[in-house]
Amino acid sequence: MKKGFTLIELMVVMVILSILTVIVTGTLASSSRRGRDTRRKNDVRAVEGALEAYFNDKGKYPTGVNGVMTGCGTGDAQPCSWGSQFKDSKGTLYMVFIPTDPSIYKYYYVSAAGTNYQLYAKLENTLDAGNGVSQTGYAGINCGNSGTVLCTYGVASTNISP
Repeated sequence: MKKGFTLIELMVVMVILSILTVIVTGTLASSSRRGRDTRRKNDVRAVEGALEAYFNDKGKYPTGVNGVMTGCGTGDAQPCSWGSQFKDSKGTLYMVFIPTDPSIYKYYYVSAAGTNYQLYAKLENTLDAGNGVSQTGYAGINCGNSGTVLCTYGVASTNISP
């Protein structure tokens, strides 16, 4: 009498293992997206705090050009690149490191005259509606490094909406 598994038993085990692998992989990918989105929201809130400190000192917000703040360096008119310091011409440090997106997107800053600001990010979790920004994206604000990826999360100064 031979002992062992039949072909049917082996196939059932393989199918069960395949299903479990798909479930675990999907859960891990979803957790990674949510983690990056949480970091994006925290980054945006940290920049928001630095902008309010800047406003308290200067009486205005830094202006923005092509999604980048221009409140650093000489005359407080130099670009404050994402990933660099947020420091004015007097040496006041508002942020040691202006955060960059943890993935393939970018943050986008809008402030025409320095009287208000809007700061945007692209969230990966499609179920997260963001903060007043429609899930289909904020019209005209591109959070993509290449191509067009509309931003889906935004914060703003208290005198304007995101």
